[in-house]
Amino acid sequence: MAELVAAFLFIGVVAYAVLGGADFGAGFWDLLAGGARRGREPRHLIDVSLAPVWEANHTWLIYCLVVLWTAFPPAFAAITTTLYIPLILALLGIVLRGAGFAFRKATVRTEEQRLYGAAFALSSVLTPYCFGAIAGGLASGRVPTGGNGDAISSWVNPSSILGGILAVLACSYLAATYLTVEALHRDDQKLYRYFRDRAIAAGAVTGAVSIAGIFVLQADSPRLFDRLSGPALPLVVLAAVGGLVGLALLWARRTVGTRVAAAGAVALVIVGWGVAQTPYLLGTHLSITEAAAPDTTLAVVVGVAIVAGLLIVPSLVLLFRLSSRGAVSVDDRPFRGGVTEGERGSGEGMTEGDGSAAGAAGRSSAAALTKGTRGTGVKTTRTPAVPLDPATVRSRPRRWVPYALCAGAVTATAVAGARATRPDARWYRELNTPDWQPPPWAFGAVWTPLYASVAVAGGRALNAARGPQRKALAGEFAANLALNAGWSNLFFRLRSPLAGLAGTLLLDASNVRLLARVARTDRKAAVVLLPYVAWCAYATCLNASIVARNHEPRHRGPARS
Repeated sequence: MAELVAAFLFIGVVAYAVLGGADFGAGFWDLLAGGARRGREPRHLIDVSLAPVWEANHTWLIYCLVVLWTAFPPAFAAITTTLYIPLILALLGIVLRGAGFAFRKATVRTEEQRLYGAAFALSSVLTPYCFGAIAGGLASGRVPTGGNGDAISSWVNPSSILGGILAVLACSYLAATYLTVEALHRDDQKLYRYFRDRAIAAGAVTGAVSIAGIFVLQADSPRLFDRLSGPALPLVVLAAVGGLVGLALLWARRTVGTRVAAAGAVALVIVGWGVAQTPYLLGTHLSITEAAAPDTTLAVVVGVAIVAGLLIVPSLVLLFRLSSRGAVSVDDRPFRGGVTEGERGSGEGMTEGDGSAAGAAGRSSAAALTKGTRGTGVKTTRTPAVPLDPATVRSRPRRWVPYALCAGAVTATAVAGARATRPDARWYRELNTPDWQPPPWAFGAVWTPLYASVAVAGGRALNAARGPQRKALAGEFAANLALNAGWSNLFFRLRSPLAGLAGTLLLDASNVRLLARVARTDRKAAVVLLPYVAWCAYATCLNASIVARNHEPRHRGPARS
């Protein structure tokens, strides 16, 4: 159970590094964008890309802190009483960053905008550096089990400095990659070249620092070095390959897969660090089981994490989808709007202003953004706002309803299956299982994102379907989820691997039907379902192997406990 909770905790760390890291990297490029006139267009793209999602990405930080505090209180106490200086600096940076980002667009005077812009940019560099320094202090074993370690050397050391620099570089690489793709979506060739060159440079520098960091780790963190060159080496190699693929896609002007390759490279680096540090939470001491809370507390954390994942992940996916389509806006500026000729010619606007007539003209032209313009330099005029007809608003399809229904159905399925599953039962532990069966904690870590993918695919496919096709698709999803929850009851409650095999074969057949029906409606939703279908097929092979190894009827009969 403790290993499962640790896996959930690390999923949150990876998600925050990939999503929140891109936000911090955007502030890094804001810092280097130059003066008001030269940096106006890059800052405008950063503003419109960042504004809809930057607050939501911090959900993962809160998630990580709550899980660490609740599930591993000794580790939380040791970290907070030793690394309190970088933690305070990071939290202060997050607050200043948010305030600077919000206030610099609400102020008029140039001096104030420069002040808030500097707070936003500098905090965007300080915060990831502190998080990287914390990771370096943990990995090098400088946090004692009892806490109250050295407040300075715990995060001012070679491993922490390396971790801080790599964190800033990785965030800048992610942000430049995302902004390059966004510029391509807007058909803005100038900004595409601007951010593409910076993404390639950031990726190259990150790779060079990573290679140099090998020698730093060998001298300062020998255990981490040995583990990275041993069990975690495949992940390190895959991370390097992902980074090279991302750079190649950037150079080839490809939008499909570019962000995935960049995010995958950074995620694999984080996962490699986690594998290298296992089974210790503090790098070289205090194992996961030693730091874990009682099993009753861990069980509650697992349940809350599953439910939270099923609710939050689809919501974040929907937010990112709406943001990319320009359906989310702030004030009167739609986020998919381009920069007009009037905006390009003025030196002031969203980022800089002087409160004079020229600044007012720049702000007036900034308000002339219209949805659908892709920054091609075409003149636009502002259309007066027209009040929406309430009848028209009511008649619009509520696209969030299928997502909410699918999330609720998947949550019920996950809860029903979890209540029936008892991997700690004596009869199950006595089964002869194959060597390639994953550890018990791995199933929860895998099923959580798989259930989330089913909810996302279901909502997307139901939105695309119409009439009888939609009803048939909803029925197919309901039948599939019923078979999914039924397998746990057949296998664990009846204590019958054979009955479980029959149930998972029916589930595989339902998966094939569901995948085919979804593909006819929405191919992207079908792609999202592929990992779920593949894992169910793997579970069938595992169940069949258990049946073959335990063909005696001694495990039959209903469960009594």
